[in-house]
Amino acid sequence: MEVKHDDGNPLQLGDRIIYDGHFATVRYIGEITNTKDSWIGVEWDDSSRGKHNGTHEGKYYFSTEHPTGGSFVRPKKVKMGVSFYNAFQDRYGEEQGEEAGVITAELFVLDNNKKKTVVEMVGAKSVNKKQSQLASLVEVMVRDMAVYGVGPHSSELRTHGHSVEELDMAQNLLPSWCKVAAITECLPGLRSLNVSENKLVLPSNTAELQSAFPCLKVLYLNRIPYSWQKILECSLMFPLLQQLHICFNGITNLSDPQGRLQNLTLINLESNNVQSWSQVLHLSRLPKLESLIVSDNNIDAIALPDVNYGETSQHFQALKYLCVNYNKISEWSSINELNKLKSLKELKMIQNPLLNTAIPETVRQLIVAKVASLEHCNRTRVTKEERRGSEIDYLKRFGQLWIKSGGSQDENKNNPSTEFTNEHPRYQELVRVYGPPENSEMNQKEKTLKDSLITVTITSPFDPDKGSKQKKIPGTMTVQKLKALIMKLFKWDDRELQLSYETKKMKHVEIELDNDLRAVSFYSIEPGDTILVRW
Repeated sequence: MEVKHDDGNPLQLGDRIIYDGHFATVRYIGEITNTKDSWIGVEWDDSSRGKHNGTHEGKYYFSTEHPTGGSFVRPKKVKMGVSFYNAFQDRYGEEQGEEAGVITAELFVLDNNKKKTVVEMVGAKSVNKKQSQLASLVEVMVRDMAVYGVGPHSSELRTHGHSVEELDMAQNLLPSWCKVAAITECLPGLRSLNVSENKLVLPSNTAELQSAFPCLKVLYLNRIPYSWQKILECSLMFPLLQQLHICFNGITNLSDPQGRLQNLTLINLESNNVQSWSQVLHLSRLPKLESLIVSDNNIDAIALPDVNYGETSQHFQALKYLCVNYNKISEWSSINELNKLKSLKELKMIQNPLLNTAIPETVRQLIVAKVASLEHCNRTRVTKEERRGSEIDYLKRFGQLWIKSGGSQDENKNNPSTEFTNEHPRYQELVRVYGPPENSEMNQKEKTLKDSLITVTITSPFDPDKGSKQKKIPGTMTVQKLKALIMKLFKWDDRELQLSYETKKMKHVEIELDNDLRAVSFYSIEPGDTILVRW
C-alpha cells in the first residue's frame, strides 16, 4: 500500500510527520517481517519516545542517531502533512454562505518605538473575500499547519503570489531547504521568511538555491539546531539578507563570517550559549551591522582590546544598538569599553549582576556618564538635561578619589594615576567640559544598594499570633513585591493583602500603600516605621 499526503503526493524518506502530537522524520516505509500491511519507520525528534535503533527481530530497517530514537508506526495514525497551497486555502480561502457581520481588526504600527492600535469595523464576509484573493495578500501565515512542501499547485502560486512579502511557515513539516525553495520561488517578491522550528536539511550546494530568494531581507531560523558554521553555509542562499534571527539554537562558538552576510544590519543571537565576548567580536567583521542582540547567553564581560581608552575601536564601526540583557556582566569596566564604539546610540542590559551594584537610579546615571554617545538606555531616552546632570554628578561622586589619585583643581598639577583613569576613563574629559568639582561638592558618599535599605517592622492586626518581624527592604522595592515578600515571610496562604504604615513622626496617623506599582520610597517610609498588614 502506497502512503500518501493529503494532496496525493507519495510520502518519501526524509519527510517529516506528526504522531500523537510529536514530530519525527521518516526513515523507512514498507513491510516488516511477520506483520501485516505497511509500516512507517520514524526517528523521533524527542529520542526518549523511541524503542530501538531501526531494527526489528534482529533485522536492520533504518538507522537512528540515538540508539533508542526509532519506532515503527501505522500510517493511518500518522499526520503526514498538507501542501502549502492547501494550507493557504484552508486559512485564507473564501467561506461560502457566510453571514455578513462585524469584526474588529487591529493594526499595530511601530512609530518611534510606540505601538498604536487602529480599530476598523468592517463586514466579516468582505474581509474573508479579500483574504481569499492571493494576489492581494502581503503577509501569509501558515504556522503550525503541518505544511510539508509546495504540493501540486505551484502554477497557481506562481500566477497569484507576486504580492506576498512576508511568509511565516514556522513549526511545520518542512524537511529541507529544497522544499522551502520550491515554495518561495513561487513568491518572487518575498522579503521576510520565518521557517523556525523546522528540521531543514541543507543542500550540498546552497548557492544553487539563490534564485528562490531574490529579494529576501529578513530571515527567522529560531529553534533550528544549526551550528554557526551551518548558518554561514545557509547564508549563501540569501545574498541580500539584512536581518537574521537565530535564537534558541544552542550556538556556543562564533567565527569570522568569511565574507558572508556582508549586507547584514541586524543579528539576533538571543538565548544561545555563547560563552564570551571574544566570540562576539567575530561579528565585527560584518561591515553594515547596526543592531546586535546577544541577550540570555553567558557573556560576563565586554572588551574592545584593539585600542586604549579615549580612542575609537575598529570593531563594530556601524553598531548603533546593543542588547545584552540576561547575561553575567558584573564589572563597570565593560561599560567603559562601550565608550570606544564609534556609533553606539542605544543600550539594553537589564538583568545583569552589574545592575545590582547600586540603586537603579545611580546605575543609570553612571552608564549615561560613562558612555558619551548614548541616546537611549534600557528603552528610555537620554535627554540633554539628564546627560548633563549625570555627568556633573559623576564628577562629584568620584571627586575625592580623583584628588587622592593625583587629580587637582590646578590644571598644572592635575595628574591622576593610571589606575584611576582606567576605572574612570571619561573623568578627565568631563573635568575639561564642566570644570573640576569644588571641595564642597566632593563630600558625597557613593550610594550603594546596601545604603538604600530601610529597616521596618512588619505586623498584622488581623493575625497577632504571628507577632512582628523586622526586615531590611530596599526603597526601590515596589509595593507588589513587598506584598509577595510578606506572604513568604509569614507563610500566609494566598490572600489579597492591604498595606499601610505608621511613622514615629506622626502618631496615630496611618498612611495607605495604595499603588502596587509604586516604589516603597514614594511613600517616604523611613527606618523604624511599622508596616501594617490587613486582608
